[in-house]
Amino acid sequence: MRKSRNSSNSSKTRTDSRADSRTEARASSRTDSRKPTRFSQKPQKQLVKPPAPRRESGEAVGRDSIPKDMRIVIGTHAIAETLKVRAKSISLAWIKQGYESSTDLRELFETLQALKVQVEVKPLATMERFGGHQGAALMLKEVPVLNWHNLKGKKVSRVMLLDCIEDPHNLGAILRTAWLMGVDAILIPQDRSVGLSPSVHKVACGGAEHVPVEICGNFANTMEELKKMGYWIYGLSHEGKKTLFDLKLPEKVVWAIGAEEKGLRTTTERQCDELVKIPQVSAAASYNASVAAAMALTETFRQQSL
Repeated sequence: MRKSRNSSNSSKTRTDSRADSRTEARASSRTDSRKPTRFSQKPQKQLVKPPAPRRESGEAVGRDSIPKDMRIVIGTHAIAETLKVRAKSISLAWIKQGYESSTDLRELFETLQALKVQVEVKPLATMERFGGHQGAALMLKEVPVLNWHNLKGKKVSRVMLLDCIEDPHNLGAILRTAWLMGVDAILIPQDRSVGLSPSVHKVACGGAEHVPVEICGNFANTMEELKKMGYWIYGLSHEGKKTLFDLKLPEKVVWAIGAEEKGLRTTTERQCDELVKIPQVSAAASYNASVAAAMALTETFRQQSL
């Protein structure tokens, strides 16, 4: 019996010893977990990103937001004409990263620096919001302004009235032709009409810097005012009785041109002095609005130059 009790006591002692060892191990583990080690990392603090610094070369990496009330000029020719005509009005310029590899962009960057224009270098993905940007974009507020008093006093004048032209490529192409044909103003409605978007500037190739684009709240009133100023208003329409080349045009002309698919609105047609058509061999299609505008302006310029 003694031997049995001793054996039992010994077994109990071993059991207690193992339990104590496990308890100590757990306690040690908890204690060790609180102690920093060489490889333990301190809790990460949330870092506040500082403002992006300017580079010594004059570049600046800023936010990607575009300042309000700015018109955006893109396209090599449009930018060149803007620098030529109104360089002092440029408030900001964006140029794509990696511009150093392009001779044209390097020269542009140096020109902007010389003019002390703020330049921000942007990733290509940011520049892509402008479509065919060609690596750069200028931002400025100033636009050509129509002087109605001067318009009234002109002896020879050409004005374009664009009725709901919503395609930026059409407006851009018309602006380019209008510049070359000496048009004094382009009038557009407040609604359902494209404005001076980046694409319009690119297609216009500098024309937007020379021809004022005036937004009119009421076309009917505007057309009446033009008539009082001595203008004759001709609307391009397939319903015209005469062709463009049958007309003897006066010294002060307004050409009203509608959208490609719908043409002039009925209310606009009624305000025209005469509807005119451009000859074509097939009635199954119609001229592009910018092509029709170019033909009308060219004939007007030809007659007024005689």
